[in-house]
Amino acid sequence: MKKILSTLILICAITTLFAQDRFDIFYVAGNYNFMQSTDLNPDQNLESALTANLKIPIVFKDSSVWYTSVDYQYFSMNNEYFLTDPTPIDAFNLHGVILRTGYVHRFNSKQSLQVLFAPRLMTDFNASFSKSLQLGGILMYEKIKNDNFMYRIGVLYNQEFFGTYIVPVVYLDWNLTSKLKIKGLLPVYAKLYMEPSEKFSAGLHFIGLTTTYRVNEPGFENYYVDRRSIDVSAFTNIHLFDNVFLETRAGYSLSRDYGLFAENDKIDLGLPLVNIGDDRTKANDEFSGSPFIHFRFIYSIPVN
Repeated sequence: MKKILSTLILICAITTLFAQDRFDIFYVAGNYNFMQSTDLNPDQNLESALTANLKIPIVFKDSSVWYTSVDYQYFSMNNEYFLTDPTPIDAFNLHGVILRTGYVHRFNSKQSLQVLFAPRLMTDFNASFSKSLQLGGILMYEKIKNDNFMYRIGVLYNQEFFGTYIVPVVYLDWNLTSKLKIKGLLPVYAKLYMEPSEKFSAGLHFIGLTTTYRVNEPGFENYYVDRRSIDVSAFTNIHLFDNVFLETRAGYSLSRDYGLFAENDKIDLGLPLVNIGDDRTKANDEFSGSPFIHFRFIYSIPVN
């Protein structure tokens, strides 16, 4: 066991971000969003979510890495449908399995290039496998400036069910002071936080996601759900025992949309915050903003 742990620490020291004290191997999380009641759903609505992630890096003799991570996500949400719909979908139960795997080439101790293949299975498990599969990829260049600052620049690509989605990204791992830090993949997510000790940190968290899922329900065969969310929250991260941490978040969803569209209703190009050539017709309504809570258990090992 000690040998395995030592190997993992060596691998993570190579593959994880510079100046990061720990590497998160696995997490499981739950999210609960308290939506407002509506005329169609007079009782309190609730979006519930379960997500998990596992990272498996394999180091080569030249210090390059084959990196793999696997994500699972589950979302359950009431559907706000138009009254004219003859056979509305009462609720969405959506599943996603996301694989990211590929090569991280190290040019030297301060520069590397990541090329990852990122297929996804996004479905309600009523739609067929072939129609639920998406293809994507990640290309990122990393530069370590010094002990306190590292950045990555690159692009994320995914063939969503509405069409091509491209996200130019910048990753920052920046120690502003010995206690104040910023970390995140902009514009997807970011954290600004204080870390007074190795066992506790707290600050502000932002995440904005766009994902699509194939659904196949009576009256809505071969439709897809375009899920979009923008969440801001305060968070704490606490060391519980050994290598286990608990992260809690409480905040507000500025938007939480589960747009239902026909299979052939697409856009020309999707970008962060804007769609080009989007004249789609939604088959349902959407909720407004609402509060949420989030709990995440993390297995994280030290790398320094």
